[in-house]
Amino acid sequence: MSHRDTLRALTEARPTGLDPVTPPADPALIMAYPQEETVTRTARRPVGRLVLAAGLPAVALAVTGAILLNNGSGTGPAVVQPPASAPVSSAPAELPTDAGGVLLLAAQHSESAPATAGDYWVIRRGHGEGDRPAVEDEQWLAALPGLPSSGYFRGEGGSWTAHPMLGHTAANNFLLAGQPRTVAELAALPTDPAQLRRKLLTWYDGTDGEAEGGDVYLFHAGMGLVLDLPTPPRVRGAAYRMLAALPGMKSLGPVTDQRGRAGIAIALTRQGDFGKSQARLIVDRASGLALASESWVGGRVSSWTTLLGTRWADGPLPDASTLS
Repeated sequence: MSHRDTLRALTEARPTGLDPVTPPADPALIMAYPQEETVTRTARRPVGRLVLAAGLPAVALAVTGAILLNNGSGTGPAVVQPPASAPVSSAPAELPTDAGGVLLLAAQHSESAPATAGDYWVIRRGHGEGDRPAVEDEQWLAALPGLPSSGYFRGEGGSWTAHPMLGHTAANNFLLAGQPRTVAELAALPTDPAQLRRKLLTWYDGTDGEAEGGDVYLFHAGMGLVLDLPTPPRVRGAAYRMLAALPGMKSLGPVTDQRGRAGIAIALTRQGDFGKSQARLIVDRASGLALASESWVGGRVSSWTTLLGTRWADGPLPDASTLS
């Protein structure tokens, strides 16, 4: 099945149917070198992600690469998102609400997570555009050479359907900055936020050409590292710290994602051809886990992705009928 066939399958599965700016956290704390990583198992090759292209600005597509099977993740290895049926409870009042503070908390949680591995990186997400019903997918992405990858899809109220991901291998399942990155490249990314920024900018091609284009690029690249890629905990922590230091980052305060889970929205706004567009990262205020990403245009959500679960698993690939 080609990438175009896969996108068609996802499309057919879909039924038809502020901004107060609070003071940033201390830059010295934001950019502090992350903690040591705890390894609980000999790490194997993690895998890649595929992204929903609709609603993202051109520079975002350059970051994600826009391969067509919509795959998502939480943050990194063995970080499991709260179940969709159990909304995150409100956090105590003493937890931060400013952009820098929330992202710093997320970095600290990320850095303390153990590094684990398996045969497959398993990702479940929900996707939507505007008021259309959501479509869910679960992807089993091969982490080892020679293993097949597969996607599973269902529309609202429907059953899971398997769609083999032909051509997707451990060598090309991960996309970052518009290009497949090997597991070795992802594992070798800097764990210092300033160095990570410099590394990512070496892959920036100047898409869109506007003055703030580099920051938009870094925002989407950082979101990829904390949302979709099973990056090592210290790399993920560095990505959060890099995001916290970006100019223009704003906290929109408490929000709920499209699954009704409570979090804090961190946003970057830019002027586009059709008015202002805004990319939002929603983070659980208590745990620092990334919950969702949203694209807004003209004050309305245009597309969104909710992260419903991530985990490592060993084979074989499951039958679609066994998915709950």
